[in-house]
Amino acid sequence: MIVSKPVRLLSLAIVALVVLAGVRSIVGGIGSSGDLFGGASTDPVAAGKRTPGVVAYVLDGDTVKIATPNGRDVRVRLLGIGAPEIPQPGKPGECFGFPSRRHLEQLLPAGTQVTLVSDPTQDDVDTYGRWLRYVEAGGRDIGRALIRSGAAAARDSSDPVSRHAAYVQIEDQAREGRAGMWTACN
Repeated sequence: MIVSKPVRLLSLAIVALVVLAGVRSIVGGIGSSGDLFGGASTDPVAAGKRTPGVVAYVLDGDTVKIATPNGRDVRVRLLGIGAPEIPQPGKPGECFGFPSRRHLEQLLPAGTQVTLVSDPTQDDVDTYGRWLRYVEAGGRDIGRALIRSGAAAARDSSDPVSRHAAYVQIEDQAREGRAGMWTACN
């Protein structure tokens, strides 16, 4: 069988790409961004698992109920932030608890398409069974938006999240601008 020169060249190019991919995965791995020819992402969250979902409803200022593609409804605690508590049976609420929840409801009304992003530095689930995830809608980091508006604060913990430094910087700006709870509660 006679094969034309363009077909041979195309075949050689495909073989070269396959070999390059194999060598690259053995030597240095494919970048965490999944880009064969680009470098590894500098964002540690890029290595996190991304799960699409739809907002069912907001529970409080930092927790939402999400319907996942497999039909499972999960409670999701937004990573890296802390919102004032709303009253619970036997527990009083905190200043700005209800406004914080209302703000999250405005950012994530029922039916909103979201992406849940895990943080490889954190556990997947907390002691209450809630998924621990960053929540993004339309490419927007919802935790960041809550902090910027003064509806939440950057959460301090012994094991800070990957976005902690950025969140603290945004909180400082919100405090200086006396946004949300930084005016109402101080």
